[in-house]
Amino acid sequence: MSKTKEIITIEHTLKEVLKNLSDQDIQDITGKSKSYIYKCADPDDSDRNIQFRTVIRLEHAMHKIYQKTPFSNFLKDYLATAQPEKPASESEVQSEILAIGGRLGDLMDAVRESMDEKSSGGSKIVPHEKEKIYQDIQKLDDQLSKIKSVLKSL
Repeated sequence: MSKTKEIITIEHTLKEVLKNLSDQDIQDITGKSKSYIYKCADPDDSDRNIQFRTVIRLEHAMHKIYQKTPFSNFLKDYLATAQPEKPASESEVQSEILAIGGRLGDLMDAVRESMDEKSSGGSKIVPHEKEKIYQDIQKLDDQLSKIKSVLKSL
């Protein structure tokens, strides 16, 4: 009998990080081999667990090299989807996916308007325009979290 694969797991996040970092990077960052860290990413291996300080070091490296924060994103998504209020339906997934298109459009409009010569900063993005862009990115991120939550509750 096959197992149902969880969408949001620390093991999946760890495997994604390991795909992006070389064997030498992993050795330098953690002091452990990449194969050992892969063993920590096995959800069926309860004997091997990764230390929190190792996760922080890997997160720091991913941020420095790729400007990504996979473990922070995992934690945010995990907390957002930890307890779905009610089971979702397929129509809710479609509704949430369509809503993300609107959020993306809002973000694109904010960027385009802030770079317009007629904007308050001209073609340069000024602080209040950056704030609007950040707000639109946050709304988009929230929408993605909502989609993950709906998918997890199916």
